[in-house]
Amino acid sequence: MAHQFTVNATIHGVSIDRFAELAQDTSLHEAVCRRIPGENLEILESQITDDIYTLRREYNLDVNIPDVAKKLLKNAFRLKRADVTNLKALTSTVELGANLPLVATGERRVTGDAEKIEIQLNWTVKVKVPLIGGMLEKHAEGEIRKFSMLEIAIVEDELKKHL
Repeated sequence: MAHQFTVNATIHGVSIDRFAELAQDTSLHEAVCRRIPGENLEILESQITDDIYTLRREYNLDVNIPDVAKKLLKNAFRLKRADVTNLKALTSTVELGANLPLVATGERRVTGDAEKIEIQLNWTVKVKVPLIGGMLEKHAEGEIRKFSMLEIAIVEDELKKHL
């Protein structure tokens, strides 16, 4: 059975209308990507077709292990991420893949008013490792929560640069 959890955040000082307008700018999304901790970022796709924005990228996660181990494991922590966003509805699906037995998907929804935006991410994580999969899913939750909150802080900073 997959593990599910939710990440909620509020960004004050940005209206939902202004956010919807800024979300149309692919360079804003790409700037956020470049600030996420990791190495060897490759943006594979960043395009808007009608009201759908697709952003696919890969990068090596900045994991807390010794440098020698990082060199030996090379791309073992390479994360593949695809975000498909409906720019009208301000909803997204997020898929995370890795060179590990991990499948993580998220459903993101942005709502708000004239003073703030609310971000809700509903995640489902499945680690395909017998016996210890559940424990690894809880660990993955911690990492996904950490990176989600970091990404939201970066989004907030980038949005405020454009206000």
